[in-house]
Amino acid sequence: MYADLALINGKVYSPIAGEEILRGEAVLVKEGIIKKVCSNEEVYEYIDKYTEVIDCKGNSVLPGLCDAHCHPNWAAGIFESCQLFDIDGSEKEYSNDVIKRYLERIKEYLDKNKEAYVIRGTGWNRAFFSGVCKEPRWPTRHDLDKVCKDKPLVMESYCQHVLWVNTKAIELSGLSEKTISPKSGGFTREKSGYPAGIFFEMEAQDLIKENLPGYDYSVEQYKNTILRFQEELANPYGVTLINDCLHTKNAADAYKQLAEEGRLTFRARGVYHFNDCRDLTQIDDIKKDIGKYDVNDMFQINTIKIFAEGEFMTLQPYEEKFLKEQNLSDGYCGKAFYDDAVIMKAVTEAMKTGLQIHIHAMGDRAVRQAVKSIVYGQNITNIRKRNVIAHLMIVSEEDMRMMGNNDIIANCQPRWMIYDSDADEFYQKIVGRERTLRCYPNGSLLDSGCVVSYGTDFPVTPPPNPFHGIQCAVTRSVFVGDSKEYEKYKGYVLGPENNPAKECVSLRQAVKSSSWSGAYQMFTEDITGSVEEGKSAELIVLDRDIEQCSADELYDIKVNATVFKGKVVYSS
Repeated sequence: MYADLALINGKVYSPIAGEEILRGEAVLVKEGIIKKVCSNEEVYEYIDKYTEVIDCKGNSVLPGLCDAHCHPNWAAGIFESCQLFDIDGSEKEYSNDVIKRYLERIKEYLDKNKEAYVIRGTGWNRAFFSGVCKEPRWPTRHDLDKVCKDKPLVMESYCQHVLWVNTKAIELSGLSEKTISPKSGGFTREKSGYPAGIFFEMEAQDLIKENLPGYDYSVEQYKNTILRFQEELANPYGVTLINDCLHTKNAADAYKQLAEEGRLTFRARGVYHFNDCRDLTQIDDIKKDIGKYDVNDMFQINTIKIFAEGEFMTLQPYEEKFLKEQNLSDGYCGKAFYDDAVIMKAVTEAMKTGLQIHIHAMGDRAVRQAVKSIVYGQNITNIRKRNVIAHLMIVSEEDMRMMGNNDIIANCQPRWMIYDSDADEFYQKIVGRERTLRCYPNGSLLDSGCVVSYGTDFPVTPPPNPFHGIQCAVTRSVFVGDSKEYEKYKGYVLGPENNPAKECVSLRQAVKSSSWSGAYQMFTEDITGSVEEGKSAELIVLDRDIEQCSADELYDIKVNATVFKGKVVYSS
């Protein structure tokens, strides 16, 4: 057998289940499959003049990486709308000053896109209006009306949990004083009851998104977005497997078409969205769609996503000062989307269809509800299908043990596991210092027996660079490349006062969570996720030896080459 592709002079580094790390110097690929992982001495008998040879020059060879919780289809908001991500604010400024800068950017975009029917934007930061800036206030429809009154303006926050719209968008969506707030989320109102322009969480946002004519992007726009994402933001960072965790029908159609056309250079998985404004009959509707979008192992939707909360839903109340500033009642600790009985029933019925459960939960009360629901459903159905809880900002020790004992996967965002302005100026104001320092307990989740997979939650965290996350997981500190944060927060470690490094993890574990564990979450570990003979050839060559790289330089690792199904799909 002569190889189609040979990687030589490399250092294979591929963590798998347990503590094992697969190693080798060379990798031979035939017809898209890894045929042999061996020494340099062995490799040459399998190379002929037709073999493509990549000299790794002593650098690391890793499996293709996995982003196990991201939103590539939301990149349409980056490639096809007004960008607000880079507009900053601080505790020294007033909310009105930041709003003014947003409006200036939106007007610039509008002037260049006069033919657009709906003016979309993305990337504004809700934190500036909920505690960070002086005299905090939410933006209103009237603010956006100053820019444009005759076209709908729809601006999504960087976290995608808040929508800011103008009066025209409200009118065209058919909303009024009589519009009833959804069970989860809600929207700001004026004294008359008329929507004031801010819509919190998915169900409230859908009052705009599902009723505003021409709001969603077309299938072609989504196809262009996905292609740009894989070419600019996935393959260059070594990503060959993604889990797109919320999308529209048009986005699902786009993935399906690209998979059928053979144009995807990563495997993708999607989710169905459980809408809390509908009853459980929606699961019957979803059941009819199962398999509709699947294209072999390239694109599948086999998961249902449920939001247990929007804001932090905590076991103990928010900080007293924050409650007063926000005019919240004493003892307030976040709003539940569901009563326990409702979400337990929803999870159980979804499990009966064979779907994997993926629950968004950040606060410890939301995590507890998610754990209870999954454990209840697993006990009733006797099905354990690698169910997932995502984000896990604050988690009690009891619930971590329950997750480990019940095979619940912890999907974490390592880029958030640092002491930065979010922790210092936002989290602490809401939940206090002690709870903030316990945020994102990566090491403890592993110690509890959980499989921990990593995701970027892009575009909440741009760019979707796994090596940024790997460094944050290992050090729990800001890194040099994060210029806005580094000078202020360098040296701070996010961890308990008496043991700041408690939640730091090893390089092996961080790479495993970025590769094998994500593949395991998506039921593809038999196909990809490690450099093993018989698996699909998803490989990346780095620009250095990752094991010789200091912890504070991991963020700077570059990918020299990305191989997908035996083909080089990116080369620096």
